[in-house]
Amino acid sequence: MDSNSETGLTSAIQPNWYSRLSWPVVKRLISALGTALLVWLLLRQIHLADIWQLLVRVDVKWMLAGFGWYLLTNVLRSYRFGTLMGVTGIRQPLRLLPEMIALSFLNNVLPARSGELSFPYLMQRRHGTPVGDSLTYLLIVRIFDLVAVSTLFVIFAMVEKDTLDPTAGQAITGVSLLLLPALLFLACIPWLGERGLRAGEWVLGRLNLAGRKGGQWALDIGQRAVNAMMQVHHVGTYGRVFCWSVLGWLATFAWFAAFLQAIHVPVRYPLVVVGATMATLSKAIPLVTVGGLGAHEAGWALGFRLVGMPLATAIASGFVVNILTLLASLVFALSVFLYGKTSRSRRMAPPA
Repeated sequence: MDSNSETGLTSAIQPNWYSRLSWPVVKRLISALGTALLVWLLLRQIHLADIWQLLVRVDVKWMLAGFGWYLLTNVLRSYRFGTLMGVTGIRQPLRLLPEMIALSFLNNVLPARSGELSFPYLMQRRHGTPVGDSLTYLLIVRIFDLVAVSTLFVIFAMVEKDTLDPTAGQAITGVSLLLLPALLFLACIPWLGERGLRAGEWVLGRLNLAGRKGGQWALDIGQRAVNAMMQVHHVGTYGRVFCWSVLGWLATFAWFAAFLQAIHVPVRYPLVVVGATMATLSKAIPLVTVGGLGAHEAGWALGFRLVGMPLATAIASGFVVNILTLLASLVFALSVFLYGKTSRSRRMAPPA
């Protein structure tokens, strides 16, 4: 056999490296590259010493106040999910608090908001909630997050318009335009779900997968999701979810304000809402960065430039606030994990 034949045989046996790439791997690569690029571009505008100086001067009391607001935010999110799930009782929604903390932590550390994928698993394992229901609830609250953040931004930006950069008017218009499609989506979500399910059935049928185990599993989840959409599609339910969302985001902006106080960059609360909204919207874009790192700081710098903060301070404070947020999410995630581990150990311990 000649060398050319051997080379051809080797190529046939060993697949090209790119053939081994799956979508999850590609997604991680995109997120990692996006993070590296954005962080590099931002750090070119400042000195690393600027970030370090803010970190070493952290006021512990204000940092702990921010931790408290972070915890309250997740409590409010628990009541929001409890509303969608039909949980009754004053304290019963607090049973969802570990899932809210875990979801926040995983979204802060995993690429492309992959933490969202853990939520249905956790809800099914701990509460027996079907995957289709959990996916529906998660989709709805993300839309309400967009509505609540946009509404708060428009209100506070209009109140503070005279103190903002002249370009703030364009930002107000742009954010306002996000509200209409979001509200239309919520209004039409059962209809969209039905059409999506029918489209999924057609695709699986064309691929001869509808009668197989995997295809039937996907259709069952889709049907559960559509049923959940119809069940929660009610003005009263949407009104309560919106109220919880607004309260949750007011608490989120409060933890940002506390962290800014902690690093001796005090900003009035209405201006924190205006500035941090851009970071929130930037971080929500999937497939961009790992845990929002880079996207958060870019949006933060853009938003706080609107309120008159110097560019270097805006970029450095964005990094430090994100670091403190990661620290808060880590502390509470570890607390939930250790508490759960201790509780399981007590239940499994033999009686004395």
